[in-house]
Amino acid sequence: MTRLITLCVSALAVALFGGQAVAQGKVTLGWLEFVRVQGADLRMDAKLDTGAKTSSIHAEILSAPDRRSSSDGEGDHVIVFRINNEKGDERTIESELVRWAAIKKKSGGVLYRPVVTMDFCIGGNLLSGEVTLADRGHFNYEVLVGRNMLEAGQILVDPSEIYTDKSRCT
Repeated sequence: MTRLITLCVSALAVALFGGQAVAQGKVTLGWLEFVRVQGADLRMDAKLDTGAKTSSIHAEILSAPDRRSSSDGEGDHVIVFRINNEKGDERTIESELVRWAAIKKKSGGVLYRPVVTMDFCIGGNLLSGEVTLADRGHFNYEVLVGRNMLEAGQILVDPSEIYTDKSRCT
């Protein structure tokens, strides 16, 4: 009987709210959205990926501190990198290096990627979080928004939707 009541309430919620998540304070976006990189004013395509722990952006590293020297707390911790969108618009960004992330390779071994803090505007929400800088040239989307930013923005991902909202933040 309890299961029947739960099913009836769920069906009513879907009928009343059109399948939208009934979660207070949360916003539902599609699995593909536009993301605006704040400070660079560059709009990029992003995949919202609940399977990824940390967000990532396609970047060409122009200059970076040595991984071994930057981990000891000494020296220069500024990294310079270039990002671009599919239209060919590009921006060069200078940022503080937060850390180096160790990424396990499928073939074995470890790859180290620089991590910076970036601000993204997604669905009208301004989010700030750690982003790994990676060569995403072989992927379909320039930005991957991981759980770190999805959780911070209280974003639910609807896998049946794409490009549901604008990427401008007020």
